[in-house]
Amino acid sequence: MAQHAARLLSCAALYGALTEQEETTAHKIATVLPDAPAASFRQALERARAGVWPSAAPALFSWPADDPFEGASQDGAELPVSAIRSPKDARLADLPGQVVRVVQLREFHVYDQAKVRSAAAAGGWEPMPDEELGEDDPHDLVGAVMFGAETTGELPGMDWLTDAQEGHLLLPARGDEVADWSTEAVRINFGTGWRLPRAANPYAGSLRPGDSTADPEEPQPDFASLFALPGACDCEEEDCGKCHWTFTPRTADLLFSALVELADAAYDDAAELGEHPVAQDDEGVWGFFLSRLPRVTWRQNLQWRRDLARACDDLAGDLQHGRWPQPSCAAEEMVLHLALGDAPAYLEADNASPHQALPKHRDDYDFDACSDFFFQDHDVLWLYESKYSEGSGEAAGLGSSPIPAALHPDNWFEDFGNIPARSPERGHRR
Repeated sequence: MAQHAARLLSCAALYGALTEQEETTAHKIATVLPDAPAASFRQALERARAGVWPSAAPALFSWPADDPFEGASQDGAELPVSAIRSPKDARLADLPGQVVRVVQLREFHVYDQAKVRSAAAAGGWEPMPDEELGEDDPHDLVGAVMFGAETTGELPGMDWLTDAQEGHLLLPARGDEVADWSTEAVRINFGTGWRLPRAANPYAGSLRPGDSTADPEEPQPDFASLFALPGACDCEEEDCGKCHWTFTPRTADLLFSALVELADAAYDDAAELGEHPVAQDDEGVWGFFLSRLPRVTWRQNLQWRRDLARACDDLAGDLQHGRWPQPSCAAEEMVLHLALGDAPAYLEADNASPHQALPKHRDDYDFDACSDFFFQDHDVLWLYESKYSEGSGEAAGLGSSPIPAALHPDNWFEDFGNIPARSPERGHRR
């Protein structure tokens, strides 16, 4: 609502009027707001339309004369609490708490440069001096867009294309360091474009239930080689290695398709829902994949949902590299359970399909055995029990929640410790 109000005020100040649709939005905002801020909003719109603003607004607050922070410096004067707790010149190992690095990637399409610059100037932006500007950007368009990105995120004349984040803990034991002390440049991998064909991105798409086959020009993992079958043996002796259960190419192929499809669905849901909770109403469920998770996860944030999608890709990557999928955290356990349940739906009857060309084995499609061999335990499925799903709003907090700490959604991405951890630099593919 605040972003819409700011945009409307900018448009009114720039053009002296609002469109019919913008007037309707302004009316809705004023209707929803409490009386006092609604009156202020209406007054601000009138002044913006008229291009007249009071030259000096009455001060709402003044600093006390004995303010201890006024003019504080490091030369013996008292410093703000934040400067004492988190000094700007501290190295990573000197800080008592944990440090999280968050890097954000945003891309904007500027379709009207003059409008963007005017809107930014109306908000207080000032372009760089001419002598500091290059030939490729003589009007400091980059500066105007950066101003918009740092304030409302929107300006008339530009559209928001991309908004992605990467975040991880900085660990001294791993050799990490805060940026100002880092000997290495800060590099973040946001992955390849998710719209690229699978030739450039092997995860970007998969078979769906009901599809006859994937695009034959898009390469698929060679599961016949990655999970080569042992030689035939009919002795059926208990200790015979050849008679033991085998994870077959056909099983791997279906499980891979299920994991990639879950990843795509999770990315789609995350983009659609953003920070909104999964909701269920008369028209169904908002969040096709995320709604399949235990209700205690329905209020998790956008980054958590993107990390869940990456967990699907991580397990698919295990298969692509010829490894059994080995969950390294509770999130991977949950999505692997879902994928094992979905995998049979990807079986194709078409004898000419690539899947049917894979070698046959008696253990094909034994997903119950996969469930036995791939997991350390199945505790994460407890979260579907009614005592956790009922009143999930209360169960969302660690303080009063009956959920074991290791299974709480906030801890789903904590490494198990006895399984090799995933690289924290691996990024998200979308």
